[in-house]
Amino acid sequence: MRWSTGTGLFVADRVPRYVIGFAIALLIGLIGEITVYTASGTEFVTSGQFLVGVVTTVPAIGGIAYGGQWLRNADFSADRYSRVVRWVVGGLVVFLLINLALIATMPPESWAEVVSWIRWAVVLGAATGLLIGCLEGKAIERTLEAERASLRATHLEEQREYLDYLNSILRHEVLNTATVVNGYASLLYEEASTDQQRRWAEIVIDESEEMSTVIDDVRILLRSVDGEWRLEPVDASQVLTNEVRKLEHKSGPIDVETSIPDDVFVRADELLARVFGNLLSNAVEHNDAETPRIEITVEPGPETVRFEIADNGPGIPDAKLESLFDRTESHGSTHGLGLYLVHQLVSRYGGSVELVDTGPEGSRFAVELPAASSARHDAEDAPTTALVLL
Repeated sequence: MRWSTGTGLFVADRVPRYVIGFAIALLIGLIGEITVYTASGTEFVTSGQFLVGVVTTVPAIGGIAYGGQWLRNADFSADRYSRVVRWVVGGLVVFLLINLALIATMPPESWAEVVSWIRWAVVLGAATGLLIGCLEGKAIERTLEAERASLRATHLEEQREYLDYLNSILRHEVLNTATVVNGYASLLYEEASTDQQRRWAEIVIDESEEMSTVIDDVRILLRSVDGEWRLEPVDASQVLTNEVRKLEHKSGPIDVETSIPDDVFVRADELLARVFGNLLSNAVEHNDAETPRIEITVEPGPETVRFEIADNGPGIPDAKLESLFDRTESHGSTHGLGLYLVHQLVSRYGGSVELVDTGPEGSRFAVELPAASSARHDAEDAPTTALVLL
């Protein structure tokens, strides 16, 4: 990114170009100077004084050109560029004035010596100023970056404390209240004397269970942003099998076909179960078939493991496809927070999740996760990751 400070001859983002052009102009001037001296037969061109001046001037011109190229890649703001220019001009003027004073007190014998001396002073002064300006600009940027990092760290610490507080409220207040509501609603259902009363009690029970599910998912999201997480080899085969068993226990009669090889490990953490659990629950909850059917396949690969979960539900409406994995304001009759949670967790693992196919005959989701062996050294080599969701 580059910043501009004007629209005239001087534009901050052109400073590197100006510096390189200045170096080229100095080099052309030096070559022209040598050519004129040689053509005019000036003996000064072969003197040791002139040769020393050339030997010290050429590296300085190269340094100016390099400095311009370095500025191209330096992530400097417009203020830094303008300070570099001031240092270049200041160094040139100050060094030139000093040498002009020396020329006045110690007049050279020929005009060629005066020109060479002035050229040498201009080049050395500009190169010195450019060096100081670049070093100062780099130091300032490092200081500013350190300050920004410190502010970010402070903000993250405050955010973690706040999220921990929210998690505590959800766990001790809201979730407990939902549990109490569910318990009393169950009692009302058992003691109801009419079908209408039982229907009302069922609605309260369903809504309280939905509330508990949403709260649980929110708490997992809060945990996922609270600090750093270390990924490790997880037996995805076992985790997925357990989630299938839970689904069959909770959801009643369903037809489940699985192709799950044993001992398939991926790089994840303890929350992997929420990925599979939410996808499986989604396949059943939004399924209007007389007998929900789910097909689960696992395809291990050298780099990634692919998991596919297909159902025979009514498919997902086109209007919801673009925002399928986004956060939604309402969770009552949508795919809600569950798929958002799946997407966030899979992203944290360095994997991907997508809706492969959907239509009247059902939907198919695919999850790809980084493969891992069961060796403990995989966990030691796993990168530490942090995810910011809010």
